[in-house]
This record gives sequence, structure tokens and C-alpha cells, in this order.
Amino acid sequence: MTHLKTRTQHCGDATQHVVEVPAFSVDLFEQVLSAENMRSAWKHVRANKGAAGMDKMTISDFPEWAKVNWARVKAELRDGTYQPQPVRRVEIDKPDGGVRQLGIPTIPDRVIQQAIAQVLTPVFDPGFSAHSYGYRPKRSAADAVKQIQGDIKQGRRIVVDIDLSKFFDRVNHDRLMSLLGQKVGDKRLLALIGRYLRAGVMVDKVIQPSRLGVPQGGPLSPLLANIMLDPLDKELEKRGHKFARYADDIIIVVKSQRAGERVLGSATRYLEDRLKLQVNTGKSRVVKPAQSKFLGFCFPQGRIQWHAKSLEKFRARVRELTNRNWGVSMKYRTTNWACFCAAG
Repeated sequence: MTHLKTRTQHCGDATQHVVEVPAFSVDLFEQVLSAENMRSAWKHVRANKGAAGMDKMTISDFPEWAKVNWARVKAELRDGTYQPQPVRRVEIDKPDGGVRQLGIPTIPDRVIQQAIAQVLTPVFDPGFSAHSYGYRPKRSAADAVKQIQGDIKQGRRIVVDIDLSKFFDRVNHDRLMSLLGQKVGDKRLLALIGRYLRAGVMVDKVIQPSRLGVPQGGPLSPLLANIMLDPLDKELEKRGHKFARYADDIIIVVKSQRAGERVLGSATRYLEDRLKLQVNTGKSRVVKPAQSKFLGFCFPQGRIQWHAKSLEKFRARVRELTNRNWGVSMKYRTTNWACFCAAG
């Protein structure tokens, strides 16, 4: 077996420990299950806190549960009989209206997913595009915004905004597994990831099957999203486009309206025909930088400026947190203000 090494990487304000592995290997499964990797995964999950899954187990409950059950879980993982629990569906408001659906895994499944992500990140991340910024080490939304600003200042004055319709809910499992198989030769690990994709969703106490999608909310989902969209990045690079992608938020800058219409059409065909994803034609558009919206910002005359909707959301939240009639303690108020500012 390959000797395990760990390294620390920084992604924004978060610190993550990953296991260094070869670019292609058939023994990744045992590296996922190694005591060192699992301890690191648990530390990461504990630091992130988060809500309980469908089994109602909390972060503080996990250590005692693991003392009794972890040996059994590890044996089931090895013999292929472990079955992940369905994720718990929750909804959060989106800035532009509507709701975003999150899938909250149980704590044990969160630890296992984190352990998988720690092993697979060094396998896939070095090959990702330099134009991909979401959920990657030493990359941030601010970096993506600054890159687009620089591209616009170089004379590209038309922006192609591409909006993917419910991306995380519509990821094609067969296509994703095919992309994983290009670098992962460990069939046991691929089978386990497949079981996570098909684990189901609990909605209003009813378990529903999951034939499509990657539940947004699990530790493994961001990496799987980048793997799924990496072929698009490579295609845009091959065509010589200037673009940035942060998860499923995609922006391309071009020199003319005509070029923008052509690029939007070809990118839409690629996403729908090759990756089996759906482009929201109502929100995808070709506009001037001042009318664009990327990660909450627009670019009038090459400047970085909050988009009007993002600014209004910020103002509304400030009014809420500073309302004198809000019947909460000053400690609660200041804690929420600090969390809001940290969230950006």
C-alpha cells in the first residue's frame, strides 16, 4: 500500500488536512479508511459543526456513538454492505427569491464523505482549470471577481452570464461516475460513492429516491460538482475564452454582442448535450458588464460593484440586525452581526 502523507491546505478562512495520494491508484479505499485520515475527517466535521441529519445525531453525540459502532461501520464499508442514510432536506432562501434545497447527511456519513474528499481532492484538484475558483484550496470568490475585472479591462466589454437550472439537483449520475472512473481505479470506492449518490432524500418524514443530483450540503458534494463541470472548463479553455467559474456560477467575457450570443448558444449545447445539465434560458443572458451579476457583483466600466439586489439584501439584513424593536439580547444581536459580516 502507498505510504500515507498528510498536508495542510488553506481555502479562504478554513484549514483542511488532505492525504497526498498518487494521480491514479487502485488502493484509495484503504487510504480513505485509514485511522489517520478518519481522525482528520472527524476533526474537520466537528469544526464545521452543522445541523443533525435524519437520525437526529448531533456533533456532541458522535464520539460516544463511534466507540460502540465504528468498528461495525468500518467492517461494513470494507465488505460493501454499508448503506448511507438518506439526507435530510432543508430549504434556505436565495438572494434572488425562491429557495435553495440542501441535503444534510448524518454525522457518520459526513465523516465518511469528508474522508473520501480528503483522498480524492489531491487526485483531481491539480488537474482542474485555473479558471475554476469554487471550493478549492487557496482560491476564493474574490479571486474570481478580480480575474473577471481584469479580463474586462483588457477590452472584453460583453458578459455572458450562464445560469444552470437546479444544478446540484440535476447532476447525471452515470456521467459523473464516468468522470470519476477516469482517475479512480478503486472499484470499492466508486461503488461507495455511487451508494451515496443513490441514498435518497427525506422530505417531510418520507424517504424519496435520488436518481439524479448531488445533495448540496455534504462534504463530498463540492468536489463532485467541480469534477462534473471540469469538462466545460476544459472546453472553454480549448476555445480560447476568458471566463471564471465558482461552483455552478459561470461567467464568460467576450468582445462583442454577436460573439456573446454565439458563445452562449455553444456553451448551452455543450452543457445540455454532453453533460446532461439544464441551462436556465430565462436567466442566462448576454449583457454589458454593468448589467451582469457574478457572485453578487457587477462591473460598470471595469469597476467591481455590488449588484443592486445584493446591496439591497445587505441593507435589509443590517436593518434587521440593528432594529431597536428586535426583542433579543445585545449579546445575541452582536453575535449574529459578527456571523453576518464573516459570511460576507
